[in-house]
Parts: sequence; structure tokens; C-alpha cells
Amino acid sequence: MPDAMGVNEKSKTQTTQVLWLRNDLRLHDHEGFRLAIQNGSPLAVVFILPQHWLEEDAYGMTRLGSAKAHFLRASLIDLHRQLEDQTIDLHMYLGDPVDILTRLRDEICGNMRLITSVAQAPEEAAWLSTLAEYDMEIETYESQTLFTEQQMEALLQDFPASFSKFRKTVESNADNWCVPESTPPSRLSIHEHALRTEAHISWPSSDYAVRLEFQGGERAGLHWLEDYLWQEKAIAHYKDTRNQLRGRYSSSHLSLWLAWGCLSPRFVWHEILKYEASYGSNEQTYWLRFELLWREYFHWSLRVHGRKLFYPGGLQGNRATHSFSEPHWQAWCHANTGLPMVDAGLRELRHTGFVSNRLRQNMASYFIHQLKLDWRLGARWFEMYLADFDVASNYGNWAYIAGCGHDPRPVREFNLNKQLQQYDPELKHIKCWCPEVDNFSLQEILDHQSNRTLIQSFPKPMVTVPAYDMKYD
Repeated sequence: MPDAMGVNEKSKTQTTQVLWLRNDLRLHDHEGFRLAIQNGSPLAVVFILPQHWLEEDAYGMTRLGSAKAHFLRASLIDLHRQLEDQTIDLHMYLGDPVDILTRLRDEICGNMRLITSVAQAPEEAAWLSTLAEYDMEIETYESQTLFTEQQMEALLQDFPASFSKFRKTVESNADNWCVPESTPPSRLSIHEHALRTEAHISWPSSDYAVRLEFQGGERAGLHWLEDYLWQEKAIAHYKDTRNQLRGRYSSSHLSLWLAWGCLSPRFVWHEILKYEASYGSNEQTYWLRFELLWREYFHWSLRVHGRKLFYPGGLQGNRATHSFSEPHWQAWCHANTGLPMVDAGLRELRHTGFVSNRLRQNMASYFIHQLKLDWRLGARWFEMYLADFDVASNYGNWAYIAGCGHDPRPVREFNLNKQLQQYDPELKHIKCWCPEVDNFSLQEILDHQSNRTLIQSFPKPMVTVPAYDMKYD
């Protein structure tokens, strides 16, 4: 019969840590790796691509368009190579997360401690809840937010109904709302636990060209932040140029790496503060932190409201006013709405996985208020194609435009012709993605979109937008 020392030693050797990565594909500022090192037990690092992301729904949509898949795959390859440099493998699986993780537990044949980030969406919460029923030890950490749950505790009890209230609360007491410092990458001096379970990822094929402007992965994200912030100092004009529909440095593009956790939001926040310490703070630099606070607000809102955000009436519980029109839906799906501004955005989204924030709002407005389709369908369409898809921000913004999110106004509708003159007066964006209108002027395109005078080389508008005559300074 073994003595107590033998029993304890056996128990210790039977404990294996599994770090399940989701939207935290980085080494810097990573609480999961820190916890694993602190615990000291053998470690296996896994990523699971949910099988249902590749399956079409009733409307023919998956959750992983080609450009989005390219960015994610590049992010995983980058992390795999960084871990490999420290003799640790990144095990990548395709399947149901609960099924894969219970199979790993069975393979390990001992105590398994699952380490993973806290649930952001109801779907993730359901996974963790089911796993807990399998008598699995689970330890969670924050990876996507600026603030800690302890800092947010009081607000979570009475969550602000508007972003303005949230922002003013945060900014009025800087000492209580100090964003924690990000931590540097840890040296992973820890024994790896090899896994035999296999469920290889089959990445979706594409019947169209993918034209990614930015590379996925932590190192690419850090390089871009260095370039944008410190080399080009493009933050110096961020507020003035962020609404432009085209331009490499017009906006930060940081959402791409933040969405997959290739960049820590805390790291980005403190880099902005360092820039301000070096070059001074002003409205331009503040506005990038302002946008990070918007992201933060949406993240905590989803934690509070959960599934309610995905109801037809959203957070407001409004009565649904939309109906489904197959012609309208197909026109959207095939970038054939007849509005060059919208169709250019749809083409760009499909091929690059990215559209400027201003154009996203304009496209959402047209989808909801002109095509009169269910806002959740539009949000799902963006979910499929956006390489920077973030469930909280995406659905939060669509609900906002539909008037059923965090917005005191019942309807937020944009005049697309006015927006086009304001944000793409030289038609750089439209002519990049819709060469059919290369030889036409801004006024001619405005007239086409309002059905005043049609451009014969471009489809007739499915639903027109209000006429708008050019304004000159």
C-alpha cells in the first residue's frame, strides 16, 4: 500500500493542464499562459474550430468566409511557430468543442485542468456549462477586455443604458478605472503533454480571389501597431480620417488583431498612452482610446444581456417591423443591389474581409431601412465575412443602427447619397470595386442611386435612396 507521499506524487503526475485558446491567439499579456506556468503541471495547448462554423444555415451562410478563414489561419500558424520555438505544440482541431475536450480528458486518463478565457457569448457560456457537468476542473481568465471584472462589479449590477453614461463614469474617476498594464510574453519553461487525439481542420475553399491587405498573427499585429503609431504616427490624424472609405493609414485597422486576440487591448491602450507621453495628447489620440471604450462597452453589455441581444427586438424588445424579401436578400448576397456605394462595400467585404466602419454603418442602414430585412441577417452576413468579426461589437452595432440596441433614438438611418459625397467624393472606393462606373461623375452616381438618371452599365437600384444634389464649399 503506497504511503501518503506516494499518493500525493501520483496525484500530481496525473494532473494535466489543457489551455484552450479561442480569441486570444498571442503570447504577450496572456493570463492563460501565466496561470499554466504558475500551476506547473504538464501543459497541452489547443485550438478548436467549431464544426458548425463551416455548415450552411437556412440562408446559405456559414460563419467562416474565405478572407476571414485566411486571416484566422495565418494567426494560428504564427502562434504555432512561436510556440514551436519553445518546444510546445499547438494542437488544432475541427469539431464540437465539448466533444473534443471530453475526448482529450479521456485520453489523458487522469486529472485534467482546463484553462480558458471567460465566455464572451452565450454559445461559449453553454460550452463551459456543459463541460463543468463532466466533473472537469475549469479555470478562466480575461483576455478581451480593458477592465477587470472587479473594476466592473458595480456597473454590472446596474449596467449603463447608453455608451455616454458608461464613458462618463469611466472618465470621471481615472484612479478607479485605470487600465491594468499588459504583461510581456512569459518564457514557457514548462513540460509539454503530448496529445494523440486527431481531428484535423479542413479549411474552406474559395471560388473567388482573396485579397487580404493585412496579415493575421501576433507578430504581424505588433509590427502594424509599431508602424501605425510610432513610424507613420498616423494616430495624429485618426479622428479626421477614420471615416474615409479607403486608405491604409486612414484608420487604425487594429480591430483585425483585437478580434482574434492577436493583440491585447490593454497593450494597445498603454501604447497610446506612451505615444501621448512622447508627443502630447489631443483630440486625435483621445479618439482612438474613445473607440476602444466603445468596444469595451459592447463586450460588457453582451456579458450582462446575453441572448437578449440576438432577439428580433434586441435589447429594447421592440416589435419586429421587418419582413423577408427573397429578391432583396439575393441582391444583397450577390452584391447586386444596384447602389454602387453598397455593392462596392459588399465586394470589398467578400474579397478582403474588411470594410471601413463608416461604410459598415451605411450598408447596415440600407439593409435595415431600405431593403427592410431582419437586422440579424445582416449581422450574420457580416459575421461570415468580416476578418475582424467580434460578436459583441458586430451585433451591438447592428442593433444600434436598427434602433433596438443601446440607442435612445428609435431609428438611426443614413442618407447614403449624402454620406457618399461626404466620405468618398472622389469615388476612390467605388471605382476600386465597381469599375463599371469608372467614367461617371459623383453627381451621376448620386442620380443613379436615387433613380433620377440611371447608369446603363450598372444594375438598376433594387431600392433607391433619397436624391441629393452635390454641395460645394
